[in-house]
Amino acid sequence: MVPSKQLRKLYEAGYQLTPEAFTELDAAPNISEIIEKILELKIETAILSIEDIKNISTGSSVTEHNISATSKNIEEPIDQNEVAEIELETIVVTKPKETVSSSRREKTSLDLQIISSPQITKLSASAAGFKQYFNNRFDRISSFFKQRRDIRNLVTTTDFIENQKNEKISIIGLVYSKRKNKSGSFSLDVEDKYGRVQAMIFQSDSDLAYKAEFILDDSVLCFTGDWNGRFLFIKDIYWPDIPYNHKPNSSYEDALALFLSDIHVGSRHLAGDLLLRVIKFLNGNLESNKYNEVGKKVKYIFVAGDVVDGVGIYPGQANDLEVDNIQFQYLLAAEYFEQIRDDVEIIIIPGNHDAARAAEPQTPIPKEFAPELYKLDNVHMLGSPAYVKAHNIEVLMTHGNSIMDINSAIPAIPHETSIPAMVEMLKNRHLVPIYGKRTSIAPEVEDQLVINQIPDILQAGHTHIAGDETYKGVTIINSGTFQYQTSYQKSMNINPTTGSTYVVNLQNLQRTNMNFQTIS
Repeated sequence: MVPSKQLRKLYEAGYQLTPEAFTELDAAPNISEIIEKILELKIETAILSIEDIKNISTGSSVTEHNISATSKNIEEPIDQNEVAEIELETIVVTKPKETVSSSRREKTSLDLQIISSPQITKLSASAAGFKQYFNNRFDRISSFFKQRRDIRNLVTTTDFIENQKNEKISIIGLVYSKRKNKSGSFSLDVEDKYGRVQAMIFQSDSDLAYKAEFILDDSVLCFTGDWNGRFLFIKDIYWPDIPYNHKPNSSYEDALALFLSDIHVGSRHLAGDLLLRVIKFLNGNLESNKYNEVGKKVKYIFVAGDVVDGVGIYPGQANDLEVDNIQFQYLLAAEYFEQIRDDVEIIIIPGNHDAARAAEPQTPIPKEFAPELYKLDNVHMLGSPAYVKAHNIEVLMTHGNSIMDINSAIPAIPHETSIPAMVEMLKNRHLVPIYGKRTSIAPEVEDQLVINQIPDILQAGHTHIAGDETYKGVTIINSGTFQYQTSYQKSMNINPTTGSTYVVNLQNLQRTNMNFQTIS
């Protein structure tokens, strides 16, 4: 979603809107007044309905009774008979009959561990709340530098005394702003918890100037240089990054994982034919015995968001929808996932099209929207980012909302694929390093977007373009999409790699590109 500035303020405070509420509020002439009233009233419900918006705009109070009703009746109840009338790909896939023993859950608890899923604290979106949030970001990333041996003579801004030189020093600082001058030199404002200093990088040092191109606003970096009494003249830049000696884990047995994202159930452009082919692959029902044997070894499916196309996500979306009810969309998605054999564990996080909080970190898709998905015993509904350990391999899942922001901020990296931006996430040890751009950040007591624990696999989606790479022992995967090109994408010259994704062998992290447009 690309919300208006007013709506972004609401999302950053931790609220969500039903599709009808979004439409009502977005069209309201007094939208700013309504949002201010919501924030002032501190309404307890996290999901605001159209009734809530109407009550607030007319001056009526939102009672506890209204809130309770909202959480249970977000949309009209689904008539299961109506689903059959929806003209999507008919889901007819042979599912192997499995007898799931009572001990399967116990075995799964050993093979699959949920290390972390966002804990939403709904800290105040005030200046004090954001100060607490950025202080936590600073502290957590600073700790990475303090463990390193190559950084010496570490000082704070309190040691920068006016008109007094201080040479060959290092400072850990949050980049408040970066400016490139006409000469090609850079001016930086760098701050820590005690103050702010001005720093300079000269174009004459071409290697350092090239490094400076990759500095992101709001990132926490370490700078070494000389203080002349007024400016810090930077001699080198250090990112928190992944240690060079990092070695990934390996599975204790041969097990495969399939990576998916951006399925967009409910869209007219859903690649339902390819999605059914994935299900046949997993169930061993393809014509190719070679692929059937591979599919039977898949034990995990990681779904990095945008399970459905959603409602009210962008102007004119109604023209692209086959199903305009988000609960119907999730019901249909559940019918797809239900066809997959029972011994495959499916881990799902939300994306910007899903019915989750728009601001990062995102809440899990609420049960009220997707009850059928929650009923599936082998489906695990988590927030974004999520950290999961599967067969001893640690997977960090994020939808990748910040990829576009990173691409826009660093002209020096190629934008045809999301992989360079994902490398920058690892270098900065943060999934959303830039604040105040397209990706909203909700201030939490802890910055849960810091990459505190180095993953074996980093997965994202969002861009609809599959890609992969290994960076300092971390396997990077963008799992592409199962949506054909939309008219909007065509106008933006975006060519999705529909049906192309990856299978990874967890025993050795060997990855194989699977193009389901060519597999039969």
